[in-house]
Amino acid sequence: MPAANFDQMAALRTSLIRKALTYAIFAADADAPALTEAFDTEGVLQELPTGYLPVGYTDSDGVTFSGDLGMSDVESGQSASPTRSDVETDTQTAEWTPQETNAAAVCLYENLPLDHFPTIGTAAWSWSRPASPPTLYRRLVFIARDLNKVTGQPIYIVKHMPSALRTDRDDEQWTRTEAITRKVTYQGYIDEVVGTDVRTWIDGPGWRDLKPLSNEVQSVAITGGPTGGTYTLTYSGQTTAGIAYNATATAVRTALAALSNIGSGNVACAGGPHPDTPVTVTFQGALAGADVAQMTASSAGLTGGTSPTVAVTTTTPGGA
Repeated sequence: MPAANFDQMAALRTSLIRKALTYAIFAADADAPALTEAFDTEGVLQELPTGYLPVGYTDSDGVTFSGDLGMSDVESGQSASPTRSDVETDTQTAEWTPQETNAAAVCLYENLPLDHFPTIGTAAWSWSRPASPPTLYRRLVFIARDLNKVTGQPIYIVKHMPSALRTDRDDEQWTRTEAITRKVTYQGYIDEVVGTDVRTWIDGPGWRDLKPLSNEVQSVAITGGPTGGTYTLTYSGQTTAGIAYNATATAVRTALAALSNIGSGNVACAGGPHPDTPVTVTFQGALAGADVAQMTASSAGLTGGTSPTVAVTTTTPGGA
């Protein structure tokens, strides 16, 4: 069994550390269409359906998505820990503190239909607490935007609660030094049509830019039926020692790995043996995903046969 390469096993990638550099919250009443697709097939963010209103600015705590698991444990006299555990409930809530006094922020806090108020500035806003509080389900969409640090293209995280209910609200505070805030908590419930309480997408041009690049593959083929001798391969100015006319894939790999500009572990070879079967060379490791130089070959050392020749072709360009 080969020795492990810890760096490859760990697969540490700073490019996959996400932040919500900016974000937005949108709310709609239950009769608005649910969000079925956040992106098109090319990863372009799509417009929200009609009826979704922006919540606007929130405080610096942003949005907190919390989960609550309800477990059922079986305890046995012969074990210090449960001998069986089962998940009974798994709920998710979203909590945020709006700072704007807009229709979405007020209606979500006061449990009013989102069309309760006229356009800002056109008439007075007023509302009264009902004698019996209504149960109003909402559709909520949360969108966070990050950037691919290499290409600068946006990466979006979209979370949709197709059926959310207000389960808590904090005190409304009026102070001279802070914005008036109306903190709310909404819990997601299973939507009968969508079939889930929360659906999440991650996409965008910056996300597509993270697609792994192709490793270059080159093929080394011998024609002319040599019966002896050797050939050489040259990569970026360095030439291998002689490679036998009937070399196996392992022998070709060993010769290439001996070059200082390739090195051990940076090529994999398959196919062969020569001269009847080509050997494919895949560039990997430190050369993975790179558009490397195509090797050249010298067949001057081959003997026998009829004008034996070694040809190198690129079958899979690297970096694509």
